[in-house]
Amino acid sequence: MVKSLFLGLKHGRQSILGLENSGANHFIAALDPLTKEIWQRLKKLGATLAISLTSFDGGGCPADPRAFFLLKERIKKALDFQPQQIWLDHFRFDGHWERIKGRRIPGIHKDCFWCRGKDRVRILVNLARKVKELIGKQAEIGYFAVPFREGEVGELISGLGQDHRELGKIFGLVSPMLYHRMINRPVSYISEYADWIFQKTEKPVLPIIQVKDMPDNLPDKLSGEEVQQAFNEACKPSSIGVSFFSWDHAVEKGKTELIRKLFGDRG
Repeated sequence: MVKSLFLGLKHGRQSILGLENSGANHFIAALDPLTKEIWQRLKKLGATLAISLTSFDGGGCPADPRAFFLLKERIKKALDFQPQQIWLDHFRFDGHWERIKGRRIPGIHKDCFWCRGKDRVRILVNLARKVKELIGKQAEIGYFAVPFREGEVGELISGLGQDHRELGKIFGLVSPMLYHRMINRPVSYISEYADWIFQKTEKPVLPIIQVKDMPDNLPDKLSGEEVQQAFNEACKPSSIGVSFFSWDHAVEKGKTELIRKLFGDRG
């Protein structure tokens, strides 16, 4: 079972304190704050090491050639660390999916010079193929999935351009961002969605779940009991394990011992 922690590294080397006793066997480190020193310390833990990077900047357009140029530079920087996996965040068009209202996603990227009249799914699929060619066999490639079904939220495809069936044909791993409280879903949605996206992509699914209420301006009312329920849902078939977002949050909210216990109970 994959027992994963996302490392936002907000506090530099302080962000990795206690990891050796966390029970995790998989770490996803954010690229931007990552240093060689931190990476070397992570390597000593004997876990699978992955790097997460932002695919496209907010406010831009994936169809803009400069967007892919920046993505290539980030991938090259990530590959310098020789990770076993690279995870692509924000591999989509803009849209505040975390603030969904009914079936509408606020802030979806409007047609611009680069994407006007073009199929957003095709744009992303073509870029995904370029990414796969660029990385080759140097690392496995995963992406973070917006956690909606297109039958319920059509803007997943029409606006964000994230067609999980198509991306699953290219990328080898998928991590649905199942922050259930952010999107007003019950904990049962975690396992239901993991099963759904597995059927769509036919690729290993690693659900990533929240350890505190988000965004940061909200008071944290996510109880340890509900974290455990979410963890149990994330571990059900068709999942290969679970990732917590994030270790920084667990440290800030005093939930590191909870994670340690949950990972330990799974052997």
